[in-house]
Amino acid sequence: MIVYNVKRRWFAMKGAAEQYRIREKLPPDATIKIGIADRTQLAALLDALCEPPASPAEGATQLAAVPERVIDDAFVDPDLDIPKFLRESWARLMAGKGD
Repeated sequence: MIVYNVKRRWFAMKGAAEQYRIREKLPPDATIKIGIADRTQLAALLDALCEPPASPAEGATQLAAVPERVIDDAFVDPDLDIPKFLRESWARLMAGKGD
């Protein structure tokens, strides 16, 4: 899975990310491509967005593919609709039934 990040915004399509970048008058390197190949990388990205590691050694192998800049620019709009599978997963986790 590939997603794009531009100035604290996330995009599924590169074209949409580039349009936003251009509209915001940002340089080309403001678009960050993030590739997620498996559940481990997804978990590492989500952990990094929630709590960046205190030291480079902690979690370094899992976060090597995630640029620190993305962590600094991370933002989740509180009005964003959360996908059903994430709500259900969170509910199972809170109920102690996580996988």
